[in-house]
Amino acid sequence: MYSLDRQTHLYLHIADELRSRITNGELRPGNSLPSERALSEQFEASRITVRRALDILGEEDLIERRRGRGGGTFIKSTPPTVELNRMEGFLPQLRARGRTVESQVLVTNLVSAHNEIADELQLEPRSQVFRLVRLRKVSGVPMLIEDSFFPISVAPDLLDQDLTGSLYELLTRRYNVKPAHKREIISPEIPTSWEQKKLQLRPNQPILRVKRTTFGGNDTPIEFSLDVLRCDLAQVEVVTNPL
Repeated sequence: MYSLDRQTHLYLHIADELRSRITNGELRPGNSLPSERALSEQFEASRITVRRALDILGEEDLIERRRGRGGGTFIKSTPPTVELNRMEGFLPQLRARGRTVESQVLVTNLVSAHNEIADELQLEPRSQVFRLVRLRKVSGVPMLIEDSFFPISVAPDLLDQDLTGSLYELLTRRYNVKPAHKREIISPEIPTSWEQKKLQLRPNQPILRVKRTTFGGNDTPIEFSLDVLRCDLAQVEVVTNPL
């Protein structure tokens, strides 16, 4: 039987489990899901809770409900694909496809840049930089933690702004700093206990760790970010343009 902490949002755990069965191929496009009653028995949950979990998968475009003879709930598609090499990042791409994207600001402060941050931002070690940590949700499900660092010279009053939207749009609109290109390194890892809690992951569920440096038009670094992405919620695609 599926074991979980009953104090957490049960419907999110049910959505996670069903999504995992879809992404690992156990449930394939065209397959039907068990009835709400069967799922309620399987997860020891009310039908209302099961229905909320199915609503999430519906918003993520993974399932579809059909009425009439032969109706039911069917697997519609694999998780959406996001292009790694597009400047706007993962979540604006999902928002453009009709997904509901939310941001929760977890940390905003002024910190001393340790060696890696200073090197990536081309600053002297221990230089003061802005740090911003945000939890990003898609259709109510935690998907991404962004831990970003910005030189003070790029956006002197950054922490006084509304930081729940697109930071790149904010940099362009308020500070006339337009992101031009970026460098990203991606590695599969196991999340820390804090990341696991914030992203509501099962024990030892893998994540993608994304290390990103973004440059302005004059090749000056304007952001260094250490992101954590739930790889069960999106597929990452790299598109290479012809020379």
